[in-house]
Order: sequence, then structure tokens, then C-alpha cells
Amino acid sequence: MAVVSTIFFPYVIKFSPIILPANVTPEYKKAEERYLQARTLEERIKATEEMIRVAPKHKGSEKLLRTLKRRLAKLRLELEEKREKKVGRGSGPSFSVKKEGAAQIALVGLPNSGKSKILQDLTSARVEVAEYPFTTRYPIPGMIQFEDVQIQLVEVPAIVEGSSYGRGLGARPLSVARNADAIALVVDASDDPVNHIKILLSELDAVGVKLNCKPPKVSIEKRSSGGIEVKGAKLVGGGEAEIKRILQEHRIHNAFVVIEEPITLDEFEEALSESNVYLRGFVLLTKCDLPNAAEKIEMVKREFGDLLDVICTGGRPEDLKGRIYQQLDLIRVYTKKPDGKPAERPLVLPKGSTVMDVARSVHKDFAKGLKFARVWGSTKFPGQQVTRDYVLEDKDVVELHT
Repeated sequence: MAVVSTIFFPYVIKFSPIILPANVTPEYKKAEERYLQARTLEERIKATEEMIRVAPKHKGSEKLLRTLKRRLAKLRLELEEKREKKVGRGSGPSFSVKKEGAAQIALVGLPNSGKSKILQDLTSARVEVAEYPFTTRYPIPGMIQFEDVQIQLVEVPAIVEGSSYGRGLGARPLSVARNADAIALVVDASDDPVNHIKILLSELDAVGVKLNCKPPKVSIEKRSSGGIEVKGAKLVGGGEAEIKRILQEHRIHNAFVVIEEPITLDEFEEALSESNVYLRGFVLLTKCDLPNAAEKIEMVKREFGDLLDVICTGGRPEDLKGRIYQQLDLIRVYTKKPDGKPAERPLVLPKGSTVMDVARSVHKDFAKGLKFARVWGSTKFPGQQVTRDYVLEDKDVVELHT
């Protein structure tokens, strides 16, 4: 059932020159040239910081500054991850957390939001709970036992506004969140929860973390010649002319582009990034029982309810564990042999998994020779024979036949 891997997955950040406002200064152009000629991450970071410093500051340059700041955040994150690998090979403290259990959830929040208390209440991890900020300096993992499934919680050191640009503990905490399976935004309901969620979402977005959304259905096949050919251009606001403009901004002059769903120009530009990750996310509100919290909880639900499920902590730990498990969109499947008993430990699979997915999880030979299966639980009749593409539900029992 357990999936074990190291937390860091290296990715290459590729940036191209940006189409500039008409009134950029010669100093900016020199800084951009230094960026293009840079050979190390440190050199690219220094050049990008200089570009931000000398870039024009007016309404027409807002997109330029936003793009540069995102570039800087991702470059700093890549540098942090490179340094982290060196620390991992040495004897110093590390931000690397081995994945264990059915899924890893990162607890992400501002200082004193209640992350340590949640970890303490739901796991057996030894946690220091204090009123002063940055009590937690390194990630702390703990295991939730929900019924017969283990879920790993990782308390991430506190995020502050500007963490992605180096403030507070810098981008290292965000690197932990990037590599989790899901993210719980931990927010103090009695403080300013709406603004705090906005800060957390902004910091995650700056390092390429997108919550509860799917990658745009866009494929871009770069070619050596032939110009730009676009299929589905009418699905993008601005049409083919704007698509070509954006591609040329990114120095892509020969490509075959396929767009399969209506998207905005910003979403199309997002599709060009190779470093975005798309994760499940939800909100855990703490201190919900304080007198001034009730109205603020409703404000959070009105503001973010369409994007994020909002869960109040407190009450019975088992109830909270169950609600957290539901956020992961997982199912438990118990295999059995003919005339045998169901396995005690389930296979834990994504919701929507089929009989064939179970067979692949058991052994590749089962998948090759699978003819049918019998299922107890979600079928109309106990032990009903089903096809290989039958979609299973939580706690189904499956008997594979080859």
C-alpha cells in the first residue's frame, strides 16, 4: 500500500526573453543581456533581481514585473533544491521528507496558524507548540491512522508574504509543499483568514503550485521549421494572432499547437511552463470556537468555497481524520483469492480506478492475463462478474480471474 520516494524531483526552469514595454531603460536591456548570457543559477538570479530593480514602474509594466517576480521565485526555489541535495549528502539538517503511507499532505500556513497543534492532535509526532513565530524550523512528519489507512502529514515551516522571494525562511518550505500529494492551508479563523489564504495561494502560485485545477489541455510540439501551425485557435481569446505573439515572446517560431478546450491567454501562457505542479488543496481552519470566528468562517466560504473545501478543526480527532481522507479522492480495494478471505490491508488507489488498475497494482502478469473479476460492495449482486474496465468504489472487494 505504501508508496515511498524522496521528496525532491528536480525540474529544469527555462525562461526566454520577454516582450518589453516601449519605455524600458538601457539599464534594463543590459540586465536582460546579462541574464541571457548567465551560466549559473546565481548569475541568473542576480540578473533577474537587477531587471526587477530597473524595470519601469507603471500600469503598462505590471505584467512584466509579475513575470519577472515569478521567474525569480522559481530560480530561487531551484537554487534551494540544489543546496538541499548537498545537505542531504552531508550531515546537516535537511528539508527532505520521505513519502510514506497512502499519501503525503503538507500543512502550510503563516506563523502561529495552528499547524503544530493539528499535527500533535492527529499523529504521534513530537511537536513543539509555542506562541512565538517560526517555532518549527524544519519539516516534521507524522502519520495519521484512519481506519486501515495511513496518511502522512508534514508540518511545513511557516510561510510569510514574500517567502518565494527569500523572506522569512525563504523558498525551502515551499519546496516541501511542491512535492507533496496534497496541501492543507492551515489558517487561524479568528484572525484575518481571507487575507491569509490569499497570501498562501499567492506564494504557492509564485513557485508554480496550482491547487484544485487541471493543466490546460494544450499540446505544443516544437519543430525545426515550418512556422507555427495552430489547431483549435478559436478556443482561445484573441485567436491565432495572440497565440503566435505569445509563442514568439517565448522564442518559439516553429511549432504545432493543439488546443482542446476553451482557455484564456494567461492559461495558454501557463501551458508553456514546464515547472508547474497541480495538487489537491483544502483549508483547515483553527480556533473556530473563538467568539469572533463564526462570521470570518462564513467569509472564507463565500470567498473560496468554489475553489477549496473549508474544514473547521476541533472536535473529535477521528472525525477530522475522516474529512482529511475524503479530500484525497482515494479508494480502498481489498483483493481476495477464490474461496479465500479478503486481504486485511487494502490497496489504496485514486478514485475512478478500475479492475484493470487493481490488476496492475497486484502484478503486471495479472494485468496481461486478466479475463474478468468478481466484485463485492458496489455491484448490484455480491460477487458479480464485471469487466476489466469496471470502475470501483471505496471498500470494494475484488477477486481477479486470469
